[in-house]
Amino acid sequence: MTFRRLFASAALSLALAASAFAQSPDRHVHGEGIHFDTDVTVKLGVDRAYNSTNAPSKLVDGYGEFEGVTKLFVTSNFNLQAKLHWERVKAPTEGRLFGGHAAYLENLFANLELDIAKLYAGKFNPAFGMGWDDARLPGFYANEFAKDYQMKEAIGAGAGRDFDLGAFGTHKINAAAFFFDNTALSSSVFNRPGYGPGQGPLSTTQRLGRNRLEYGGPGNTNGPQSFALGYELADPKGLEGLTIGLGYRRLAAGTRQPATLQATSGAVASRASDGYVAGARYEIGLPAGFVFTPFVEWAKFTDVFNSDPIIGVNQFKDRSYWTTAGILTWQDFTLIGSRMTRTFAKPDSAATSGDFFNQQDRQIAVNLLYKVMEDLTVGIGWKRTKAVPAFGNVNAQATTSTIGAQVVYGFEF
Repeated sequence: MTFRRLFASAALSLALAASAFAQSPDRHVHGEGIHFDTDVTVKLGVDRAYNSTNAPSKLVDGYGEFEGVTKLFVTSNFNLQAKLHWERVKAPTEGRLFGGHAAYLENLFANLELDIAKLYAGKFNPAFGMGWDDARLPGFYANEFAKDYQMKEAIGAGAGRDFDLGAFGTHKINAAAFFFDNTALSSSVFNRPGYGPGQGPLSTTQRLGRNRLEYGGPGNTNGPQSFALGYELADPKGLEGLTIGLGYRRLAAGTRQPATLQATSGAVASRASDGYVAGARYEIGLPAGFVFTPFVEWAKFTDVFNSDPIIGVNQFKDRSYWTTAGILTWQDFTLIGSRMTRTFAKPDSAATSGDFFNQQDRQIAVNLLYKVMEDLTVGIGWKRTKAVPAFGNVNAQATTSTIGAQVVYGFEF
């Protein structure tokens, strides 16, 4: 039995056991002893692309998102965690309401917290970067490019440790070895986007309905051949409110290379890819209760697979990201302005180094959020994006302006 099948069988057994355990009402209590804690976040929103140089991009998309995290505390320092996620898995090609959504199991892992380290194993999200994190950079349009490099649904193991060095601040280190889930646990329900021609980098598919080893891609391997390292410094003396994050990741080339993604140039679906990230945010107290937080993050990735729709050549290229933002908070209001760039570079040959291969996608965005009550936040936003669209005229970048609104409600039990 392969590592993938062994893990899937064990994880499914664990999930069933946890479900059966939950049926015992005397165990479902908060506090000491064996108990469950569950956090739920529900988002409802609408995007209206009101202007675009790519006419098919002008549409209205009503969407929802559900995220439920359950922790089964077996002891005070050992718990089992599961996260269920329902969200958009296909980009819109026409006006819709809750279209292209699917539910899937994002996390299922065991977590052991000791004095010397935190240890975890199972299906988890490896830590890499801060820009995609809504808690670090709020606003539903503020960090869209950075979400490209958020790592999710990896199977493996990791360890982390926190250090409090007094005047030198707190320090966190983390390391994990993994592969992206290609077991039965990657399956989704309600919507199962497929794989094949037309499902590549410019398709509307944002998450496959079921990942498989033969689909290739970096990190899609038989076992945990990829790894990520992270370091974070926070609140050094004299610079309280400052957080600095550094990270490195190495994604191994896919175990199998899909022939459907091969090009005449001989390029295949994946190579080993290195990623680097560095970011910082600094909370600055101002008069009258205002707090201003500048944010910046840079990330670079080598040998990322790209497809050129103009000349039909697939290439591996380096890709870099910049996210800069300013976050102004006053009482229950938060105003966020951000600018993002995504740059494609280093073609394999001069013959295919045209404008498409050296483009820079850009986005500016503004969000205003208001906390109505402790668990309820409403927001409005605007963004202008210049990028190659997923449908319509895919032979050039398009500039699209969008307005939107979102409601976020969270609760726990």
